[in-house]
Amino acid sequence: MILFSKRNLHYADYKWSTYPHNDPHVYGKPDTTVFDKEEGNEMVYLVNRLMVLWDYRFANSGNKIEKLIHDQLPVEIHSQDEVQNWVKLNLKF
Repeated sequence: MILFSKRNLHYADYKWSTYPHNDPHVYGKPDTTVFDKEEGNEMVYLVNRLMVLWDYRFANSGNKIEKLIHDQLPVEIHSQDEVQNWVKLNLKF
């Protein structure tokens, strides 16, 4: 289920790479795969997965997640699951 897509992104400064089908950067559950917050496809994927995981149903929830990651993610956090844990601790509604 897609709740958040490219058109929902707040920022426009992402790069857009092509990924093969089933690439763990943009497919499956968040895991130890390295996350690139500057890559639009990875941002959309992770925001969408977190929204589904945490049962957020509105695009503005996705925008809050996106802004938090885009603006405040510490440089020492590298993997999708580390980002997920960090967002869970730092997201305030």
